[in-house]
Amino acid sequence: MTPPRVSRPTGPRTPPPAPRPRTRPAGRRPASALPVGLLLPPALDAFHTLHRPAYDAYARAHLDPADADTAVRTTFGTLATHWIYVLGEANPTALAWNELVARIGSRHHPLPHIPDDDPLRYDALVLTEAGYSPDAIAHTTGHPPSTIRYLIAPHALRADNLLLAGQ
Repeated sequence: MTPPRVSRPTGPRTPPPAPRPRTRPAGRRPASALPVGLLLPPALDAFHTLHRPAYDAYARAHLDPADADTAVRTTFGTLATHWIYVLGEANPTALAWNELVARIGSRHHPLPHIPDDDPLRYDALVLTEAGYSPDAIAHTTGHPPSTIRYLIAPHALRADNLLLAGQ
């Protein structure tokens, strides 16, 4: 047999507890308010800070400002998407530089006043024209400074005996 149903007494009910305000640690903003740069892994954020000016200069030498900005932003977006892979490569800086160059299409549409017989020499000359030193160009492209100096030397030198990064 089932026990009889007992009705509950009617009377005033206690209101449910008020919702607690959500708190966050001091000094932190909600994720939606964070600038994009703070969402990047620290290594990628540093890489972006170091290389963005040279990437912009190279892109603007080949494209109008809006397209150049899009190409550079897309390059860094691709790097961010594959950042773990990039870090696992022997020369992440050279890999990132090659991604930028491919996105800009400078190999297919070189500047007419710069010799394009050697791709790295071409890139070095474009960056030299933009005001970058051989050391800065080496740092940006991922190649040894001696190689960059050799390539941008004003006299004719043989490029077949260069020691390139990654070899």
